[in-house]
Amino acid sequence: MLELKPMLSALWRNKISALLIALQLGLTLAIVSNTAIIIQDRIEKINRPTGIEVEDLITVGFMAIPQDYDTNGAIKADLSLLRDLPYVVNASITNQIPISGSGSASRYYNKPNQEVGGETSNYYQVDPQFINTLNLNLIAGRNFTEAEMQIGDQSIPSTTATTIITKQLAEKLYPDQDPIGKPIFQGGSSEPMEIIGVVERHLGAWVSWSNSGNVMFFPIIKERRFAKYMVRTEPGKRDEVMRTLEDKLSERDPQRVISVNTLSKYVDRSYAIDNTMVKVLSIVAAMLSFIVALGIVGLTIFWINQRAKQIGVRRALGATRTNISRYFLLENGIIAGLGITVGCAAALIANQYMVRDYSQPTLTIVPLVVCALLVLLVSLTAALAPALRAANISPATATRNI
Repeated sequence: MLELKPMLSALWRNKISALLIALQLGLTLAIVSNTAIIIQDRIEKINRPTGIEVEDLITVGFMAIPQDYDTNGAIKADLSLLRDLPYVVNASITNQIPISGSGSASRYYNKPNQEVGGETSNYYQVDPQFINTLNLNLIAGRNFTEAEMQIGDQSIPSTTATTIITKQLAEKLYPDQDPIGKPIFQGGSSEPMEIIGVVERHLGAWVSWSNSGNVMFFPIIKERRFAKYMVRTEPGKRDEVMRTLEDKLSERDPQRVISVNTLSKYVDRSYAIDNTMVKVLSIVAAMLSFIVALGIVGLTIFWINQRAKQIGVRRALGATRTNISRYFLLENGIIAGLGITVGCAAALIANQYMVRDYSQPTLTIVPLVVCALLVLLVSLTAALAPALRAANISPATATRNI
């Protein structure tokens, strides 16, 4: 027998306490459910495929000391040395390190002389070995040839007659079309750049950029007093190659400052804020749930102490321990149900503001239901120990305490 009538009567007599717990549960659900989708969104972002062999890549940079340094000669000699090192698969030059937070972008169009609309894309100036060095998946077209390379000083154009782009950018510029052979124009320009290849994926420089994944590659080497290389090693040999790489380059040419790093460190740094947010929000959600659980435990114990005589009488009239435990669990379930109903409405309303004003992910029914069930589970678990304690009150003990 569930005895809902006396249970509701008891809740009404303690309506302020019950309402406060219900509101606390509702607030917890609203916060935890929106926190959960933010955490989920950040985890999905962190775990996105990069399209490149992050764990096997080394980044190398140098800054020449002499003002009249022969950069192009140094690049040729360096790349030859790097490619001949044991366990090195390939090496390439680039103007920027991928997924490092540093890069260049411009606006591109599928028609000439356009300045409105189009797509903003990150771009890289590379050599023909770049695609293989990063192990990018060339899903259509071809790679650059040495004949297409443009080598010169800062006065040469930043674009070329040919380009390789990512699949994401191709689908935006030429939806439902084969992009190979199609032209791309930089903003305001009438000079076409022919798409000769499409790579499956490359996130580009900025992982949090709204256009991350829009990437173009141009076969250009511009002469500067500095250069950046990407070096791919055989799997598991990255750290071994790093131990000798800087010394080898310094021995070949000591007239410069050389820095060596792993691409993994750049990736970790790019995702540092997201990782921190996941940890902080997880701790906040856990602490909030724990505080709510403590409140439920305290309130349930308080009510049990108040009703010791009532429990004793019920036991004397034949109520079993199961009946007593079920009574308090059901009572807690009613309060939790009220709180969850309020919390679901609050969660959806709060999420609308978050989506509109802060571009946060939309809260859907599935994560809301999952969070509601978890809040209910926390509530019932918190009430379980006091309910079992109430079931152990004997009629004699209850009478002595009157």
